[in-house]
Amino acid sequence: MTRTEADITPEVLAWARVSLGLKQEDAAKRLKVPKDRIDGWERGVGRPSIPQAEKLAWFYKRPLAVMYMPAPPKEPAPPSDFRTLPGHHEAELSPTSWLAIRKAQRLQRIAAELAHDLGIARSVKLPRVSLAGDPENTASRVREDLGVPIETQMGWADKRYALAQWRRALEKTGILVFQLDFPVDEMRGFSLPSPTTPAIALSVHDGPAPRSFSMFHEFAHLAARAAVLCDMGWKSSGPAPTPIIKTEMFCNHFAGALLVPRDALLSQIAAAGAGAARDSNWPDERLHELARVFKVSREVILRRLLILGLTTQGCYERKRREWAAERPVKAQKKGFKVSPARTSFGERGAPLVSMLVESYSQGNITFADLTDYLGVRGKQVEKVVELAARIA
Repeated sequence: MTRTEADITPEVLAWARVSLGLKQEDAAKRLKVPKDRIDGWERGVGRPSIPQAEKLAWFYKRPLAVMYMPAPPKEPAPPSDFRTLPGHHEAELSPTSWLAIRKAQRLQRIAAELAHDLGIARSVKLPRVSLAGDPENTASRVREDLGVPIETQMGWADKRYALAQWRRALEKTGILVFQLDFPVDEMRGFSLPSPTTPAIALSVHDGPAPRSFSMFHEFAHLAARAAVLCDMGWKSSGPAPTPIIKTEMFCNHFAGALLVPRDALLSQIAAAGAGAARDSNWPDERLHELARVFKVSREVILRRLLILGLTTQGCYERKRREWAAERPVKAQKKGFKVSPARTSFGERGAPLVSMLVESYSQGNITFADLTDYLGVRGKQVEKVVELAARIA
């Protein structure tokens, strides 16, 4: 039987692989061919068969038609990688993370197109934050603009509810907040600037409290006009920090100060009547209680205490080591599955879903478009719409 080769440009073949963070060995293993064969195809020595091209398109998560383009298509550049912090090692992103970045960029692009078609002049109330400013004062000003009194925050039921409320507060400013599937050990979040559709992406594998922190860390990046991938490492000791490290330190300080205002924390400590000494060991029970009050992680509380001079660097480092040692591996919950509708809504957020529904009702997009953009089918579409209506 004659072998029919796929008319694929070598540059496109290499681009599709590299854009997903895959190596030639990965493609060779998937197709069960020698690595040299993949290398040859990408250099123009021979071509894959049509079935092999179809398998590669599926493996690279690209439409087959893209593989036949004469040159790699232009795509938005990924955010700058600022993940290399003291105590961390730079690592390559996995295909899962690259897919999350691509998905966030696609959702952001869809939102911009929908707003244009609907004739909506999106009002993005994004303050300009100076990295040379005082993060405490900046956080206080931004929090006031968000209109969330500390009494309201303390009255929230739990950390998950707090995350939902903080997300709504940021979405009201015009920021899109996506919650996507990517590993926390590679990045905790990233931000994508835009004049009309600035976006923040968070990992669904992070806890509610860390996600709230990540959200405001990324908010600071957007407001400072510096979009990056982040793991938000705390450590700042050692050599003089580089501009990148200074940016991360500012964003960390800002996020902590917004979630745990200085005066409110001092008031809680004074009310307890104990634990305010600089050399205090701060027992875990007390840190847990403060974390519960502010709906944040105990590490955020401990870091705030360190910044305010209410504990020592030694105590802080010791606690972090203890917590890292006791952190268990979370087991998958059996018998519990999030519905496709909730997954779709959680990923995209109320603003984007609302624009999709409005565009469909005005005839700007088809029902097929709507299901494609929401990533669900049939009755799940109606359920996503219902979830968005509850937020409106």
